[in-house]
Amino acid sequence: MPFIQQSTSGPVAGSAEYFLPITVTGEQTATLLPGETADVTLTFTNPNSNVRAQLTSIAVGEVVVDTVANADDMTYCHDQIELSTAGVGPLPTLDLSQANLPFVLAAAVKLKEDSDIRCQGMTFHTTWTVQAQAIR
Repeated sequence: MPFIQQSTSGPVAGSAEYFLPITVTGEQTATLLPGETADVTLTFTNPNSNVRAQLTSIAVGEVVVDTVANADDMTYCHDQIELSTAGVGPLPTLDLSQANLPFVLAAAVKLKEDSDIRCQGMTFHTTWTVQAQAIR
């Protein structure tokens, strides 16, 4: 009969990586006349010194009209702005602690062709939802 020995380890500590969210700022590249589009440049920063941040998606958010000449035209003018991510190519991966990586969303904002003078001089801002995952 062979000698058999069985041993059990005590508790073994482990942990999951901590991933700080990337920061995103944006800028629209031009003012618009009816039918025109403008690019949006999103600038990414990865605050993590331990993991890279792989962008997995960019989605259209909200349009918020800040000012319009006549408050009664707020809804009309809001509906004249279209957002798109149709031209988005491959999404980048941010290196460890990488700062200020620009990414252009081509033709991301459009003022509809049939927009009329009620929207002249309006100001607005757009929002974009960006998702990233931690990778080594």
